[in-house]
Amino acid sequence: MTKSDLEAIVEDLECTLMYLETRLAAKPKAAGRKSEVLAILHSAGHISVAAIAIRLDISARNVSSQLTYLRRDGHGIATDSLGRKFLE
Repeated sequence: MTKSDLEAIVEDLECTLMYLETRLAAKPKAAGRKSEVLAILHSAGHISVAAIAIRLDISARNVSSQLTYLRRDGHGIATDSLGRKFLE
């Protein structure tokens, strides 16, 4: 490899790094996601975790995590006999 080949590789890596940093900075914060889940619970009444996941385009596991965080924050989130979540 020549010096110019190495310089080209470094330049490509720097561009990739800048792109990834931009993408990470643009990701929504967890507090925003919690607010979105809470808004859906307010508007929908009783709703399944799967339905929330579809609305937010995230995994059901992520929705469950957000529900756990909301409970820890003091929000009364309960589950009905069909497994749907609702605010108490």
